[in-house]
Amino acid sequence: MMAQRIERSRLVGCGLALVLGIGVLAHPARAEEGHEGHGEHGHAEEGEAKGGEEAGHEHGHGEEEGRIELSPETMRRVGLTVLTAGPSRLNITISLTGKLVPHEDRVAHVSPRFAGVIREVRKRLGDPVGRGEAVAVVENNQSLQPFEVTSQIPGIVVRRHATVGESVTDTSVLFEVADYGELFADFFVFPADFTKVRLGQQVLIRFPNGQGTVESVVSFLSPVTDPETQSRFVRAVLPNPTASHQPGTFVTGDVVLEDTAVPLAVSAESLRTSEGKTVVFVEETAGHFEARPVLPGRRDQDSVEILKGLRAGERYAAGNTFILQAELEKGEAEHEH
Repeated sequence: MMAQRIERSRLVGCGLALVLGIGVLAHPARAEEGHEGHGEHGHAEEGEAKGGEEAGHEHGHGEEEGRIELSPETMRRVGLTVLTAGPSRLNITISLTGKLVPHEDRVAHVSPRFAGVIREVRKRLGDPVGRGEAVAVVENNQSLQPFEVTSQIPGIVVRRHATVGESVTDTSVLFEVADYGELFADFFVFPADFTKVRLGQQVLIRFPNGQGTVESVVSFLSPVTDPETQSRFVRAVLPNPTASHQPGTFVTGDVVLEDTAVPLAVSAESLRTSEGKTVVFVEETAGHFEARPVLPGRRDQDSVEILKGLRAGERYAAGNTFILQAELEKGEAEHEH
């Protein structure tokens, strides 16, 4: 198993170097051999590095830590950035799934006032319609006089059931006109989260394919549980003045449960796992990164609170930290070999 791990790690490292056309050096720190005691804070008193290089600091956890060196060109090429750890605000949320639906008060079924025969159709599917605008002309069956059928609201024609020469009654729906300038985002919450969702809470509506986020609030929370799905219905209003969003689109709603300040946080994308531990790659000096075990706390979509292992003001790697993890694992495998 050890041989397989070493070979796999070498292949990963070689593959990255070939793809990027660069060299990446991994320098695992060596634990001091024969050392009996540690300082008061758990640091090794002395470190012996191969080739006379200074051994890395232990940071108080007594484990070997990998040091990785990257040039500025390499960092730019792989999409690696350096950020500074510090205070932040976290939006603690729960995510609900749902979809966009038309606003009930902005949909109209257009019908004739009297029974008759359609003599003229003035609107087609997708055409804009003004309030009070005629969409068809019907000849009254009794008086044989034509009259206009008008829309009660402004919007666009989303359904058409009118054909010239067709006989209709006063209950026939000739057109459906809708105004999509405002939509509803309907979500579903399940029993485990019933007590967490309340009226007035902020909702961050997220769209598929990276189409952005819109802020809203919980405007309706159904008091009834659906017997089939055991879920409750939650609604938020979505302003849509340019009609860029359409009914039927599936969306995600992040309901904000807590908006709180934390003294220390890092970018969520910066966290990696090494040997079962959560690590952040700290920039000890320019271009030199060390895998530092940390204790994460609360998190939101973008940031993670750090409880132990990192200090405010320290610089750390963010972005494509996969390359650092791959080089760390390769260095560890070679060191064990």
